[in-house]
Amino acid sequence: MASRTHPEVDLVPGTEIMDTDGTAKKALIPVPSNDPRDPLNWSKKWKLMVMASQWLFTWISVTGALSIAPMFPLLGQEFHLNNSQLAFLTGITVITLGVAGFVIVPLSNIFGRRAVSLTFAVFIMLTCIWQALATSHQSLLAARALNGVVCATSETIPVQMIADVFFLYERGAWTGVYFTGYFLGAFLGPVMSGSIAAHYGWKSFFWLETGLSALAIILIFFTFPETKYHRDNTKGYAGAKTPESNQSQAAITEDRSGQDSIEKQDSQISNHQTSSETALPPLGRGRPSRAQFMPFRKPDSRWKMFVVRDTWTPVKVFFNPIILWAGLMLAGPADLVLFFNITESVIFAAPPYLFSPQNVGYTNFAFVIGALLGLASAGPFSDWVAARATRKNNGIREPEMRLPALWFFMIITTLSLILGGIGYQRQWGWGHIVVWGYGFAGFSVTTVPTISITYAIDCYKPISGEIMVVATVFKNFIAFSYSYWIFGLAHTSKHGWITPAMVIFACTIGPALFAFPLYYGLGKKIRTWTRNSDLHRMEQII
Repeated sequence: MASRTHPEVDLVPGTEIMDTDGTAKKALIPVPSNDPRDPLNWSKKWKLMVMASQWLFTWISVTGALSIAPMFPLLGQEFHLNNSQLAFLTGITVITLGVAGFVIVPLSNIFGRRAVSLTFAVFIMLTCIWQALATSHQSLLAARALNGVVCATSETIPVQMIADVFFLYERGAWTGVYFTGYFLGAFLGPVMSGSIAAHYGWKSFFWLETGLSALAIILIFFTFPETKYHRDNTKGYAGAKTPESNQSQAAITEDRSGQDSIEKQDSQISNHQTSSETALPPLGRGRPSRAQFMPFRKPDSRWKMFVVRDTWTPVKVFFNPIILWAGLMLAGPADLVLFFNITESVIFAAPPYLFSPQNVGYTNFAFVIGALLGLASAGPFSDWVAARATRKNNGIREPEMRLPALWFFMIITTLSLILGGIGYQRQWGWGHIVVWGYGFAGFSVTTVPTISITYAIDCYKPISGEIMVVATVFKNFIAFSYSYWIFGLAHTSKHGWITPAMVIFACTIGPALFAFPLYYGLGKKIRTWTRNSDLHRMEQII
């Protein structure tokens, strides 16, 4: 499809006409209905409230699921476990986190986001109690596995909620906010667990998580209304245009190509249409109804369709080269952090460091600092790179214009792997390992995935949720394998810890090299080949 203002440009999905300063002409996609209960029409206050509710729920879930590494010495002493068995306590949680998403996504589409969040929050609290009461390795392992299943809501529901509440052009920024909560939970949780276990024992940490989970139940009940909403797209088009005279909606301007399609829809709307259907949607003035705060709702009558769709779509999306690449780019840095996480107690609790569980936990502050610096730089830097390239391209934005921003961050990732592996093997001073290994890894995990996932979402905006599911499955399956081979390889190789670090180097840097052909033409060719795919129409199904 060619643009009226740029007839020579083939507007394949992902290619956009931008303003002269390189910013997007924002369109209201999905088209909001005229119902004030439609989450797209909710006021900023209500949107921020549901985002904050899920952000805190995610943080609480992740702190309990991925934070036991500093307690490994205490757990190993009590249950007589070796390093691989200790790592498996994290690995079993990671794998169930990934698999459970295939169940939670259709459940949330059938029963609603609120009902699933409430139910699983109760289960999270129960599994925390089980972990605190565990008296054997087998019991703790089973509790950890089930905790991973129920905590998988942290990797699915927030992404679905973002798609429910925000327009397409807003989702990238809010997905970044979600990543912040997720990784801060993963990084600050070990600080909490190490300090608490050192002073009060490892069971006390799980009792704290029980209390936090109870708080999450209350939080969701009072601040998270149902966000799943089925709107009739054909009726919503009539009022979807944003008139320049409407000052309350002036911040959201329609793309000219979007107006053309809207005007075409206008001509097809019956003259008998009611005034409520032709009225402007109450953007920014809506609010959830009392019914949307009910704990449970009647299951969606289209449940069979959701079971088939939500099971098949991730499989179909998996074979898309761009989404496959983005998933691997999330998995690499995230699993690099996991490598350091499951090995930190083994390294720092042993000579020559002899750290206590509390001090082992404190090393995770390096991840936090690196992650915050990455979050502050990745988005603005990649936006600047893309906007600069857009201006040079006469206002035509291609998603691939964001990819050059990866090069600097991949250098940091490479340094983290090399310096961390060598520091482990040669027993450098703990400060060097923590700063160059852990700090750079934290910086990497919030920069490389942000740019890569944003690129994939730019190419296939309507399936942002499915993209995250596929990326999460990649991350968790690869991470699960680490508990099997990392310690054995480090202890049998003549190069020690350098060998597993180089294996992870290959798994992380290898996919990054594919960014070159994507940038130099292959990316747009793939988007052209898939331009007629029903993936671009998924937004209308929900």
